Amino acid sequence: MSDSAQPAYRVLARKYRPDKFSELIGQEPLVRTLSNALSLGRLAHAFVLTGVRGIGKTSTARLLAKGLNCIGEDGTGGATLEPCGICEPCIAISAGRHVDVLEIDAASHTGVDDAREIIEGVAYRPVSARHKIYIIDEVHMMSKSAFNALLKTLEEPPDGVKFIFATTEIRKVPVTILSRCQRYDLRRVPEAQLTPHLEMICQRESIKADSAALAAIARAAEGSVRDALSLLDQAAAMTADTLTSNTVDDMLGRPGRRESQTILVAALAGETSTALAAFAAAYSRGAEPEMVITDLLDLVHQASLKAAGGDDSGLIEAEREMVDDLASIGIARLGRAWQLLLKGHGELTQAPNPAAAAEMLIIRLAHAAQMPTPGELLQKLPDTPAPAASTPMPQEASPQDTAKPTAKTQPAVVPMASPTEPAPARPDITSLGDIVMLAEQHDELLLAARIRNHVQLVSLQPGQLQIGLTQHAPEQLAGDLTRYLSHWTGTRWLVSLSDAANGKTLAEQQHDADLKLRDNLASEPLVARILEVFPGAKIDEVKTPDLTDGTQMPDADFGDNNEEMSG
Repeated sequence: MSDSAQPAYRVLARKYRPDKFSELIGQEPLVRTLSNALSLGRLAHAFVLTGVRGIGKTSTARLLAKGLNCIGEDGTGGATLEPCGICEPCIAISAGRHVDVLEIDAASHTGVDDAREIIEGVAYRPVSARHKIYIIDEVHMMSKSAFNALLKTLEEPPDGVKFIFATTEIRKVPVTILSRCQRYDLRRVPEAQLTPHLEMICQRESIKADSAALAAIARAAEGSVRDALSLLDQAAAMTADTLTSNTVDDMLGRPGRRESQTILVAALAGETSTALAAFAAAYSRGAEPEMVITDLLDLVHQASLKAAGGDDSGLIEAEREMVDDLASIGIARLGRAWQLLLKGHGELTQAPNPAAAAEMLIIRLAHAAQMPTPGELLQKLPDTPAPAASTPMPQEASPQDTAKPTAKTQPAVVPMASPTEPAPARPDITSLGDIVMLAEQHDELLLAARIRNHVQLVSLQPGQLQIGLTQHAPEQLAGDLTRYLSHWTGTRWLVSLSDAANGKTLAEQQHDADLKLRDNLASEPLVARILEVFPGAKIDEVKTPDLTDGTQMPDADFGDNNEEMSG
């Protein structure tokens, strides 16, 4: 009785590792640069390959090692980017047993002693190959001392020695190392290029798969070829080599793409119950709430690109019609949906129940869909002529009329005196506003704030100031005013306190003026109409515009107590 040994299964990620540069997908700039350097005889002695996981860094290093040492089928060939794969160097390097091509894992060889072994080995010429090549994977894991030990050798290696570094963390590699290498940044493989690659492998492996299923795998891989092949391997094993979009979505924990479309289309149409029912169906099938929102973000992104006239070549035909319909609602609404979804996506991780958080987000999205965009709102408002001039700000109260509630005049900007032109010795002071401005010019901002908030003007004459103070005023405020005014003006000042003060501080006057200005603005027909359209809204802030022609209205910011206004 004899047992027939079954050959060990090779996962797709290893089986379809590229053997030639022509099989390396998504890295055309790298291949073109290396090809030109090789044909011109300007190939560097050290390379660093960087990029995210699974895009071909190690494969590129091995291909380059084979290409530099390939001797061709007849044994007379030279260095090439298309190694034959038949000669002894190619076979030995592919098997990982060539004595002159050393592949080192930096994660387990981090110390200076490991660097010394490399330095000692560099001194010996290649045994049988054209070049002795050191491939150091995840080179950023090496210690600082190990990097320092390599510097001299890396800068001036012996003839016939090449270094190829690969890393996913290029920022952790010292600049002294990077400056001695040619750097190549490998790119993520786009979905439009990765999906046909998966289709080719499915044909070779007799795997039945529809295009939507492979597109879902390519999308989940996020540009990593190795991740895509690992997911394809897993999906083929789970479905017995028959892949559909639903089975792949179940494996990935994603909602079905059609369910995602239903959720988004219904929410943007304001059909809350339909959107929630579609989410419930996806969740019952095992879809993770975070993946549902990620899918919705992806669809909104694709529709926004379409609406903006961007490239839609990456769309699969099954989604093109739906994306076109979404794009027709306009960039303003899509942008608002993107903001809501993006904010909600971040909230899912903090929510005790992610499913409930996702449902609340869908409800908010559907509710916001009922609201008009700012552009639509302005089109519905009646045409209202702008006032001939802005509402004037009330002037500061005089000492003789302190009981009248008025507002502080905004001081004009006074240029600071230059060192060659001393400031006037006796500035003209006729109001509390002048004193505040004088304090600000001398960088006494705390004193200026105390004057605004705590001083009530009773009388003001040259050299004499009579004031009242609020209950919470600092005790030394009157003394500070006496000292600073005498110093700034070069004239002796007397500041006295009065119990007869019944006026308001500058801050109180400004507050009253702001309230009056808001009331005046609220009575404007256009503003009144906006407040009517948005129940619960209020004028939250008034900004003074740049009135160059005297015809513009002051800008107003509208806050909303009850509704979230966006767009």
